[in-house]
Amino acid sequence: MIKKGTALLLAALMLLSAAALGEEEDGDLEIEEIIEEVVLDDEGGEHPLSEQNAPAAASGEFIPSYGSAYAPRPGERNYWTLPMDITDEQAVWEMLMQPITVVDIGKKSGEKSQTYLYREPDEESLKIGVVTCESQGVRVLETLDSGWSLVECYSSSFHDTKVEAWNLLVSGYIRTDYLKQVTPNPSMGIVCDKLTQRLYIFQNGKLLTSLLCSTGVAMWNGSKYQPYNETRSGEFLLMSKVGTLVSDRLYCDMAIRFNSGDMMHEVPHVKNADGTKNYGTTEFKLGTKCSHGCIRVQRNRTPEGVNMGWIWSQLKSGSKVKFVIWEDWQGRQIPVPAADTPLYYNPNKGQYYHRSSFCYSAKQVTFQPFEYGQLEEEPFAKLKACPFCTPVRREGEIAEINERYAAGGDHDELLTSLREGYYEYLNQ
Repeated sequence: MIKKGTALLLAALMLLSAAALGEEEDGDLEIEEIIEEVVLDDEGGEHPLSEQNAPAAASGEFIPSYGSAYAPRPGERNYWTLPMDITDEQAVWEMLMQPITVVDIGKKSGEKSQTYLYREPDEESLKIGVVTCESQGVRVLETLDSGWSLVECYSSSFHDTKVEAWNLLVSGYIRTDYLKQVTPNPSMGIVCDKLTQRLYIFQNGKLLTSLLCSTGVAMWNGSKYQPYNETRSGEFLLMSKVGTLVSDRLYCDMAIRFNSGDMMHEVPHVKNADGTKNYGTTEFKLGTKCSHGCIRVQRNRTPEGVNMGWIWSQLKSGSKVKFVIWEDWQGRQIPVPAADTPLYYNPNKGQYYHRSSFCYSAKQVTFQPFEYGQLEEEPFAKLKACPFCTPVRREGEIAEINERYAAGGDHDELLTSLREGYYEYLNQ
């Protein structure tokens, strides 16, 4: 994600220290006024960086704190130190069940409030990062006797922030009495991977299913660039069930807050003249980055009967489901499925290939099996991936993504360039 020169600046950033002060803006927005890119109302010594303590990716494995100046401590096994490998179900489940340390500054609208991380354990020092209260987890690196703690997280900088650290992994100081440990829901957890653009639903210790999703992307809106559209990675708790959001003409149903103005919701629709829902302008984009920061989730049911509606129905008030977002670090790669991976199709003029012998897209059809290694052969070469059961990508599609994310490259040069102002800010 970051070029070499910028990466060095980021490494230097990790040496900085910091802590927190909440700030509130005036007025509440009604639900129908919320748009995806708007943030709702805000209600020690040096640590030298060295090759020895910088946690490099081992054997191609990346961890969420990749690039941090603070190496995992012996036995530290949590969101920040676990390799981003969805196939290790037991390890991912154990991570989802571990307590999460959040920030609570004592405001009534806590989940909509944000506070700062500081360069030094002093509220008068430079603000270097933003953290959302009650829902966003932080990695505690050190607790000082002075009443401050050194923590790490991806900065939740939004459009109106004073600290433009757009989704950068930052370490800084915050008052220790603001930190609170929360035990997550014991039966469910969710992983969103920005590299694969998939949502992985875990329930009762197992990976239940995966869903197509779309995270945010920095973009030009016609008058300015919007780096705050990049969905912020990190460890979160799913908070309030907000309902329907309206962004321009787009209706986003079943929105659930997880990071101030960022929500997880059903893929948006527009309303036809007769009042029916039209998903034609948005649904085909699922599986790619395209939102303003929220996470769009498929409405079609997987073979396990799961979609955004299912997630909505599972969440109760105060359920504390852990929701983690894996960063698409440059150098991460999507593995190619084994050639004997089973797939299915309808030999009677079917348009799609499927990952299961049953699919809600064709409930009465008896599919025939074939293998992934045959996918580029006839009659399978013309088949498209089913938008219901989210089968594996074709090898060519995986190669295209992996080339974009190849080590040493920069899959998002725009976002990298828009971060330069932040590095200049740090030098003041």
